[in-house]
Amino acid sequence: MMKKLPSRRDVLLATAGLPALFAARAAVGATDAPAATSARQSRTIGFASVVAEELSSPLETSGGRPPAGLTGILWRNGPAEHDRFGHRYGHWFDGDGMVQAFAFTGAGVAHRGRVLDTPKRRRETRHGKRVVPAFATLPPGHTQVLAPDDMNVANTSILAHAGRLMALWEGGSALEIDPETLAAGRFVDWAPSVAGVPFSAHPKIGRDGTLWNIGCVPGPRPVLVFYRIDRAGRLVKANVAPVAPLGMAHDFVMTARHLVVMLAPFVLEPDLLASGRVSFLDAHDWRPALGTRVLTIDRDTLEVKRRHELPPGFHFHHGNGWEEADGTIRLDLCQAPGPGFVTRDLRAAMRGEGRFSSAHPSYRQVVLEPNGAARVGPAVPGAAEFPRIDSRRTGIRHDMVFALADGGEGEGWPFSRVVRLEPGNGEVDSWTFPGHRIPEEHVFVPRGEAEGDGWLVGSFLDVRRRVTGLGVFEAMRLSDGPVWEGVLPYPLPLGLHGTFVKS
Repeated sequence: MMKKLPSRRDVLLATAGLPALFAARAAVGATDAPAATSARQSRTIGFASVVAEELSSPLETSGGRPPAGLTGILWRNGPAEHDRFGHRYGHWFDGDGMVQAFAFTGAGVAHRGRVLDTPKRRRETRHGKRVVPAFATLPPGHTQVLAPDDMNVANTSILAHAGRLMALWEGGSALEIDPETLAAGRFVDWAPSVAGVPFSAHPKIGRDGTLWNIGCVPGPRPVLVFYRIDRAGRLVKANVAPVAPLGMAHDFVMTARHLVVMLAPFVLEPDLLASGRVSFLDAHDWRPALGTRVLTIDRDTLEVKRRHELPPGFHFHHGNGWEEADGTIRLDLCQAPGPGFVTRDLRAAMRGEGRFSSAHPSYRQVVLEPNGAARVGPAVPGAAEFPRIDSRRTGIRHDMVFALADGGEGEGWPFSRVVRLEPGNGEVDSWTFPGHRIPEEHVFVPRGEAEGDGWLVGSFLDVRRRVTGLGVFEAMRLSDGPVWEGVLPYPLPLGLHGTFVKS
């Protein structure tokens, strides 16, 4: 049964026990690794703290010319302060966020960046040390967290909607950002009924400007929260569904009539977290016997309409989903056989080991039939992550996905190529970056009406020159290489997600 949200009390019942869950005191997941200097060796420069809290510089063109029709801002976000007060976080996802703005004017490209001074960060500034638990690290002597936003680092993605720019995190509220100064503002209060409730990092915006999102509330009664927000930024409806145990759900897909959430069998153990022995990440347990639970939610009522079960798998990101006339839903995702690259590899990278030996995600298709049958298609060979589509196709059939992929080198940073995939056919086009460059997520920017008519824009870290660069590709001709590249005079830490806002 679904429970509606006529008041704040209804949804906050699910979060009432969070202070106890986040009051862990033990040092499991903590790290005393050396700060910035050791992290800036060439193989770990992407996981070093940013060189300054605020940065600004034009990009120096290193090849080609910026396309005349490409104007606007590429907004990006990611963990940027891994080292502070002599303490280094032990996981890539823990660092305080930094918003990046790459402004395309038609004549050139300029960068601005600023660390987001969240309430969590200001609290630690007052104490002169790290005192707040992070996703996977418990700083020595940390204090109690009273609500999810107390540990909100706003470090995962960027949302531009209804005239507002917001930094998104996984476990708390959206954080409003001043687009001119890049200063952190207030947490967004969509409505009293959902104030402070988790608002995930991958919302979907429909063609009419309506925004949908989910939120994962860990306990004491685990629930999924569903949001529908109109084009003016007003909450139209919210609802919750009990999900016990709560499987990690970072992303979801939207079709013409439904939202689809896939719960990986990497489940939170609330009692373990409340015991005070582990970090939030370490309170999760891989239970493949649970399989992958799939919930299909009606977009209008925000009520669960169908449930499916799939074999176990771990995933963060989806490409897209669509619905056929008979109700069959097809979606794609990047899925791994287990969570090792999150629980092990991204910690090893912070220690400077430079090894990514776990099984990486690969691109797959999923079919959900209205009679309850479900299946996962074969994987496209190799690793694939950070899938992006032409956002105008969100919720309807798409013929292409852009992603990062491996180059077959084995261990080490797993992504060295930008690729174009076709659902059902696999890889059809790609570009391989030089071995001393690490590509980051690339986003599609439309030019014409046809799907794929536009540019692919994304950043890279040059570990040899110790600088960050930016490139632009013709989306339908990746193998031709970038039509323009520019570089900054400084490196930026490897980030996560972004969006392009055209002007």
